[in-house]
Order: sequence, then C-alpha cells, then structure tokens
Amino acid sequence: MMTYKHKLCNVPCGLLLCGLLLALAGCSTTRALPDDEQLYTGIDKITYADDPAMMRKKGRDSVGVITAVADAVSKINSVIEGKSTLGADELLVNNKKKLTKEERKALKAAQAQTEADFATAKTEVDAVLAYPPNNAIFGSSTMSWPWKIGLWVHNGLYDAQGGLGKWIYKTFGTEPVLVSQVSPEMRAKVATNTLHNYGYFHGKVDYNILSLKNPKKAKVAYNVRAGQLYRLDSIAYLNYPAPMDSLIRLHEQDKLLKTGDAFSVVNLSGEQTRIETLLRNNGYYYFNANYTTFRADTIQRKNFVQLQVMPVDNRPAKADHPWYMGRAYISIRNYDGEPLDTQLVRRRYTYYFAGKKMPLRANMWRHAITHRKGEMYRLSDQKMTVEKLGQLGVLSQMDVSYVPRDTTATCDTLDLVVSAVMDKLYDSTFEMNATLKSNQQVGPGISYELAKRNAFRGGEKVSFKIFGSYEWQTGAGANGHNSLLNSYELGTQLAFKFPRFVFPGISRRRVRFPATTQFAFDADWKNRSRFFNMVSMGLSANYHWYKRETAQHDLTLFSLDFDKLNHTTHTFDSIMNANPALYVSMRDQFVPSLSYSFTYQSRSWRTNPWWVQLNFKEAGNITSAIYAAAGQKFNKKNKELFGNPFAQYVKFTAEAHKLFKLTKDINIATRVFGGIIYSYGNSNSAPYVDQFYVGGANSVRAFTVRSLGPGSYRPVNSKYSYMDQTGDVKLEANAELRARLIGDLHGAIFLDAGNVWTLRNDPMRPGSQITTSTIKHIALGTGAGLRYDLNFLVLRFDVGIALHAPYQTAKSGFYNIERFKDGLGLHFAIGYPF
Repeated sequence: MMTYKHKLCNVPCGLLLCGLLLALAGCSTTRALPDDEQLYTGIDKITYADDPAMMRKKGRDSVGVITAVADAVSKINSVIEGKSTLGADELLVNNKKKLTKEERKALKAAQAQTEADFATAKTEVDAVLAYPPNNAIFGSSTMSWPWKIGLWVHNGLYDAQGGLGKWIYKTFGTEPVLVSQVSPEMRAKVATNTLHNYGYFHGKVDYNILSLKNPKKAKVAYNVRAGQLYRLDSIAYLNYPAPMDSLIRLHEQDKLLKTGDAFSVVNLSGEQTRIETLLRNNGYYYFNANYTTFRADTIQRKNFVQLQVMPVDNRPAKADHPWYMGRAYISIRNYDGEPLDTQLVRRRYTYYFAGKKMPLRANMWRHAITHRKGEMYRLSDQKMTVEKLGQLGVLSQMDVSYVPRDTTATCDTLDLVVSAVMDKLYDSTFEMNATLKSNQQVGPGISYELAKRNAFRGGEKVSFKIFGSYEWQTGAGANGHNSLLNSYELGTQLAFKFPRFVFPGISRRRVRFPATTQFAFDADWKNRSRFFNMVSMGLSANYHWYKRETAQHDLTLFSLDFDKLNHTTHTFDSIMNANPALYVSMRDQFVPSLSYSFTYQSRSWRTNPWWVQLNFKEAGNITSAIYAAAGQKFNKKNKELFGNPFAQYVKFTAEAHKLFKLTKDINIATRVFGGIIYSYGNSNSAPYVDQFYVGGANSVRAFTVRSLGPGSYRPVNSKYSYMDQTGDVKLEANAELRARLIGDLHGAIFLDAGNVWTLRNDPMRPGSQITTSTIKHIALGTGAGLRYDLNFLVLRFDVGIALHAPYQTAKSGFYNIERFKDGLGLHFAIGYPF
C-alpha cells in the first residue's frame, strides 16, 4: 500500500488518476478503522422462531391457533352454529381425529388471521432492524456491491497530504458504516418494544455480532421470539360526559377496536384520532386525541386484554362543550410585513389590508370560508376552508386560527382569524425537449407559458402559451432521400381558470366544496412532410369539482374542435382512398362535443385499494337536434356547420384497477378496460384521435403501439399500416405480480390480453367487425420487468413475450408466433403501467 505524502510529479493528470484508482483497488476496506471498531457488512439473517406460517407448513400448532379457535371471541364461535363451544383441550384432541366442516372452517379462519397479524408485526420489526451497509444493492440490508470504491478511497487516502490525493479523498471517499453506528443492541430493544406494541407482550429480540474471516468486519444476526399474541376481549367506553357518550354510541359501528382483534398500539392511536374527529365534527373544537386514554387488564383472561376507553381527568373544561362560529377577521398583505392601514366591515367579516383596494375581493373570501355565523364549529368545515383558500392559488402564506370571543367560563363562540400574504402576480415557464421516433424522425421542441395570477382580483389565472417543434429525417425517407426540415408544428393556447363554478344560476353560497372552471382557446398548425398540412382550433369550457377526496368529477360542458387540411400529398391521398373509414376520421370537420368523467379512488388505508374511472363523451348530437328543430332529419348525412361536416358519435369507457396485497413486498395488480364508440347520423366514423388502439408500454406489452387489430385483420406490411389499426370497441385486461427484489429494485411478471374491433363491417379490413365469433380474437402476451422505485419516480423496463396473435399466421395452434424474436416487445417507461 502506498501513502501519498510526496509532491506529485509532472505526469498527465488523467494517467495519474487512473493509476491512483488502480492502486486503490487493492487497498483494504478496514485499514483506517479505529482499533476498537468493526466494519458493518450487513444483516446476516433475521430468524423468526415462531412464525405461524412456517409452523403451519411443518404441521405444528401456530402460536396457539388451536387455543384461539377454542377460546376465540363470539365472531369465530358463531361460525359453529348450533354446536357447543369446544374447550382448547377438547379441540386439540378433536384435531387429531377428523374435524367437522364447521371446525375446519373456524380453524382455517383463525390460522389465516394469526398469520396476517404476525405478518403485520414482522413488517414493522424488519423495518426497525434494517440498516444498509456500504455500497448496498438498491438499499438492501443484506447484500452489497463487491466494488467498494468509496471505501477504497477512504482507506487508501485518509492521511493524504498532497493536493490531488486530498481532493480525491474528499470527492470520492465514503465514510465506513461501523457496527457501533448501527447499534444492534438499541435496534433489538426497539424491535422488542415493537412486538409489544403489536400484542406480543412476551416477545423478545436478541442479536449476535458475527465476526468474519477478517476480524475487522462483522455481520449482525437477529433472533426474534414473538410468543403468544394477545387479543382484545371486552371493550368499554367509560366516563365521557353524557352528550359525548351519546355521540360515541351513535357511531359505534365506526370504532376501530373490536373484540377478537389483535392488540395494537396503532389501532389504539387510530381510535384516539377517530374520537377526536367525531367530536370536533360536532362542535368540540378543543377536544384532541391526547384527551382519550386506555386501561388494559391482561390478568382476567389468559392471552386476552380487557380494555377500557375513557377521557383523561385533567382535560380543560373548554374541551367538554361544543363551540359555535362568530365573526371572521381577515388580514391580507401584498408582502410579508406590509402595514395594514385600511379596515372594511361587511356583515360578519372584517378585512384589514393596505391601500384603497383589497388585493382579493371580499366575495372570494365569503365563498372560500365554509363556516357560517351561528353554526356549530365542524372540523370538516375547517378543512374545507383551508383547502378552498389554498385552491385559490394566489396566496403564498396563510394562517387560519380560531380564537374564543372572550375569556369567560360561559363563552362558547369562536372567531375565525385569517392572516394571508398574496403570491407574486406573474409566473413563467420555459421548456425544451428533444424527440427521437422509431420512424427516424428527430428534432427539438420548445414551449413558453406566461401566466398572471389573480388577474381580476377574484383568484383567476390567465395563461398564454406558445409552443413549437420541428423534425427532420435522419435516414432515407419514404421517397428515398433525406430532408432537412420536413415536419413542424406551431401552436398557442389562451386559458382562463377560475377557482369556482362560473355558470349562470349557480349560487356561490350553495357550492360549499372545491371547484374550478376553465375556458380555453387553442390553435395548432401541423405540417407533416409528404403527407399533409393541417390547422386545428378549439374552444372548451371545463368544470372540475369534488365533495369527497375519493370522488372526482370532470365535466366539459362545451368543446368545439375544428380540423382543416390545407394541403395533402399524393401519398396521403392514396392512403385515404384505400381506407374510406380513415378518410372520414381525418377529413375537414367540426367536432362539437360534451364529456363527463367520474373517478373514484378508495381510501389509502384499505388493504386492497381500488380505482375506477367512467368516461362519457358525445359529439354532434346537440347540433343535430338544432338541425332537427329546423326541419332536417336527425340522421341526415353530411350536414354542415360553418360549411364543414361535423362528427356525430357517442363514446363510453370504463376502467378499473385493484391491488391485492399478499405481503409487504409482494402484491398483485389488476386492470380491466372496456370502451365503445358508436358513430351515427352525420358520420360513420369517429375522429382518428378518439378511436381505440392496443399495444405499447401500458397496454399489451408483447406488441408495439397500434400493431394489433381491429379483430383478426392483419394489414399489408407497410410503414404506415399503423394508421388504420384502430377500432370502435376495445377490451383489455392486465394482471401483474409485483415483488420487491433488493432494496428499491422491484420485479414483475405480467399477463396482458386485449384487442380492438369495428362495429360495422369494413370490406377494406376483413375480420375487423365485432361478432360472437370474432370476439375470441384476443391478443395474449406475458413477460417480466424491472422497476427502480425512487418514491418520486419509477423507472421501468419490461420485456413482453407474445403468446397468441389474433390474426392468422404461418404457424398453427394457440402459440402462433412465427418467430420468437418477432414476439418480443421491449419497453422503457416512467411510472407503473397501471
């Protein structure tokens, strides 16, 4: 080992640095450790001596499961309806013989619950004991990379005096993770407390430090003995004042503590929070979670807890009665510390601000503040007020507090005090990107957006955006030569966003939930070299609102899009002539439409969360109704709006996701999707952008985008065949087994199925129409992938393997992929597919 204390000679820095790193590669990773320290190299293993799942596999009683069945609470005993309850000894004897159907069912239910309770505690214990060593593989506590460059540099140059050596040490060196730093003794104690918190009152965690061949290195092994799990038996709510007691009893079905459940400090804390929320939603502003306490008796019945829930004795008197809302005092500053020299009193509101004009109009405050004078204080109103004030998007700082009107013992009125600072008026965004497409098109794009907040002193946001891009062909184009500037796009958008409903007849006082309205105008000019030159313009009015966090509503009450082809080429015309349906979808046309979307997402605390979205869109029907009122038939073809035909169709889609959590690190994600478009009246085909397709990184991953369908149709192998592989009906299903591999690295095995079909027979695409015989033409693919989950970002790589193509191939049988490599799909993506 060399020590770099001498001055560096005149050797090229690059060669010197390479040589230095090669020399350091042979260094010890423990040379710089103090004499009484050891390098921590990870957890050897965590042994659970009484894991019920493992004991079941070995045919042994799982931590008193038989006893749990015999002595269990009424919900398990009630399974054996009409039978006498067996004692523990009797059931043990009976277990050696043939159990009845009811007994087996009860035993299986108790076993599953015991394993689930143990898995919950095990997850928390693992988290306490986890500690990654140097160069951990994706954050793993047990595995690390063999190339410990940071440690090599640290140990090789910790005493370097020269400039380069010292710089390398500071830049590339890594401090060693020491066993003393990991503190296994402290972690074992915390893990033991964790077991106690989850009902394993006799649980104990021990540890051993295992020195390696090099005594300066060590691993840590942990041994966990959980012991018997304690469950809740009787639960009594005592000593609450009569009005509180009535409220608690009225909402007894919502309580988190139930007879037969495992004792859990987490559930106790959750019950404290539930009682606080319940009482504060009924006027008890000063009651908080800490005012609820518990008494537990573990002696009365073996392995069970008799629990009492009660308020603390030393709580303040103001926590025992409901409060009502009084006046609101609002201070508004343009910048922090600005003096407030103007006061304005409007009914129950008092405003303080600087200058002659209030920065944010008074009616906006009245609309955002959900509380009403004389009404009972409610926590839900407080949350909604804070949320609606934040949704205005014009405040950089905000403080909302509640102050008693006076200090007398009989006071029951709260005044609302709001202190706010306005945000800056203008905001601008500049973006640049580069695109490389599979058709050898490459080029940059830019966009610039300028927005003004609080444009009309009502929380409005006015934004103006311009964007553009161009692409050129990097290889030989369709006509056999390159083109420097063959495709470009220029566009602009002007949008007005209001933090409320903007519609005649809708009262702001009645809309006591977050809502936004946006009016937008956009224009886009596209030039696709050797194909077409198109101008698109649009107007829209969109409304977004929600009364509950789990349910979102989006309504586009009015949307008018106009597409006009300024110029087309012979190549493009030949494609359109060969496919009349495609021509109808891309011709000059108006698309007057209305759409509604409903999204529901289950609460985050659910064991198996789910998500559902329903979308409905109609186009041209209102316009056709106006024509019908003028005497023209509703289904008359080729009616025009401003001299151009307009699309007429309805579209419905439904999508659902559900996640099944098997363990902490393993779950199954599922997705189903269905959609249909029906075009009628003025058109036989929906616009191209609204039609369905399958394939790609978030669909059937064994196939590329728009490379399937419709139905069993297989187009002629053409560079532009993707343009007509769309349909009116789409069915798709996906399932994915996800598991954490090492640290932040996750793996997945998936199965995808789906296809699209047309509703009408298309002679140019035989086999595309959906019928009872063609619906069986489903593409099927499987595959595997890796995901690197950084919490804020997920990097994904999937390899799809085709199992069945919906069209005829040269290969017979279910697996009809002609060549294995033709059935491979490689996808790099960001985020999970569903």
